[in-house]
Amino acid sequence: MNKKNPEDKTLQMVSGEKLGLALSGGGFRASFFHIGVLAQMAMLGLLRHVEVISTVSGGSIIGALYYIHLKKLLEEKADNEITDQDYINEIEKIENEFLQGVQRNIRMRTFSNPFKTIRMSRANYSRSDCIGELYDRYFYRNVLDANRKTPIEMRELKIRPEGKDFYPPTDNVGRKAKVPILLINATTLNTGHNWRFEASHMGEPPRMDNVAREIDKNLRLRRPPSYEAIITKQQNIELGLAVAASACVPALFHPLAISDLYSDNIRVQLVDGGVHDNQGIQGLIDEMCTKFVVSDASGQMGDEPDPATGIAPVLFRMNSILMDRVREEQISRLFHQFDINRSRVAFMHLRKGLPAKAVSWIGPNGKPAEEIKMERQPEATSEDFGVAKSVQDLLSHFRTDLDSFTEVEAYSLMSDGYQMSREEFNRASGIKKMISSERIDDTPKWNFMAIAHWMQNPSPEYIKHLEVGGQRLFKVFRLSSLLTILTSCFGIGILIAFWILIKDEVIALFSRSLTLGQILIAVLVLLSGFIPRLSRVLKVLRFLRKPSEFLLRLIIRGLLPAVGSLFINVHLWIFDPIFLRRGKLKRLSKFPK
Repeated sequence: MNKKNPEDKTLQMVSGEKLGLALSGGGFRASFFHIGVLAQMAMLGLLRHVEVISTVSGGSIIGALYYIHLKKLLEEKADNEITDQDYINEIEKIENEFLQGVQRNIRMRTFSNPFKTIRMSRANYSRSDCIGELYDRYFYRNVLDANRKTPIEMRELKIRPEGKDFYPPTDNVGRKAKVPILLINATTLNTGHNWRFEASHMGEPPRMDNVAREIDKNLRLRRPPSYEAIITKQQNIELGLAVAASACVPALFHPLAISDLYSDNIRVQLVDGGVHDNQGIQGLIDEMCTKFVVSDASGQMGDEPDPATGIAPVLFRMNSILMDRVREEQISRLFHQFDINRSRVAFMHLRKGLPAKAVSWIGPNGKPAEEIKMERQPEATSEDFGVAKSVQDLLSHFRTDLDSFTEVEAYSLMSDGYQMSREEFNRASGIKKMISSERIDDTPKWNFMAIAHWMQNPSPEYIKHLEVGGQRLFKVFRLSSLLTILTSCFGIGILIAFWILIKDEVIALFSRSLTLGQILIAVLVLLSGFIPRLSRVLKVLRFLRKPSEFLLRLIIRGLLPAVGSLFINVHLWIFDPIFLRRGKLKRLSKFPK
């Protein structure tokens, strides 16, 4: 890359209109939905106009994969040789590659290797590092080179058309196929700020506006100008780790650490980008985009007729309310600031086309004052873009997870994004003007469109699959009664056999009397868990902190999950393949009438 200052925004507007694409978080649910949107953009010739791609969590997983494919295309062909058909071909590859990778069950595989699980007892390696390695192995590495043995680094994502250094803000002027920049968004636990990985640098993007200067008084971790400007050990940050940081769901995955990058003993701890901005909109605003495509498959807060009032349920509900509020404000700001007439923003989300219910109060006669009504009716229903309301509602409740998705689940999400976005692009007149008139040589055979018949006229069998798609646990048993019965019988038999083997030892154990020494040892073991906390207050215990922390990590993050990896592998070898077979499209009955 040339020596122009990446922070100089005065150059950003030289190309006039600037189209940005935001891919939201939401696990693999979001990734599949985004594929459908990308497919529609390829069909309409819109992908060639995108200059900024801002991704979060599940959007980062698929956004990075698309960017690698795009890099190969833009570097192998001259600008005047690239056609809309080329973009379609790349998305067709992604449709197949991504589903194959997802069906390896990435989340469960982070628990399947007992040796790597024990390695997680170290402070510099966590489950987030492990899943980053899996992203690289199953999604990214082979795209650049089928024989590649090393992970892709962020620095390698720089796109050099015709082998030349390229500065997108100025060099995109006059190009028919734009070279976009990729923003992979995470959140810094240290400061609460946004953290972005780019091909040229990484760090907290500067906020120079007056509002930020007056309100935000938190520490700012200054962003280095390039990877070459930072400590050697962090210059080769891997793409898989950047995506893992962006998709590092709090409580599910340990924060991803970047050590020795800053002074004052600061260790950067990164979590899911959705904590700060789950739609990725801010990245497009910062890069001064003028037109926006926002694909939002994030989880939207559901209603609770009788909310639980325990401490944990209230805390979880508070988090949902805050996240929902941030989402609403972010999207509202986008429309009010850039698109008052709703011509510059194409906005797709999983509740699109669905109305909202309104419940009346109880009157003096003890009856509702009015019948339940539908308020905030959408401009167009989901049925207008070929999806039954019941199907659209069930898709919006799909799990936001990183486990296996069946063909029925994946195709439904991709087809939903594809059909929904077609209508939205036609509505947004400012983006509609960019639609290509170029003739496509071959009509794409999108595999996911095979599910469209059921989405428009759902059968009870198809609805059951969608209902199961909203569950996190025991999905395969919900699809197979026979498997449930067989597994239950086998489990009961194992428990009975195990009890017969250990019955005498258990009875003998409880018949013994405990000595004072045994009790003291047990108490000391329990108290050792408090040493890390007490050592922050009592200086005399500081010397015990590191050994005790290591011991706890070894047991909780290492040994116990290592034992559990046996059951994880049983799931991957037996139950996961059954679940995927039950979710094959061909197992659905013939097209509904």
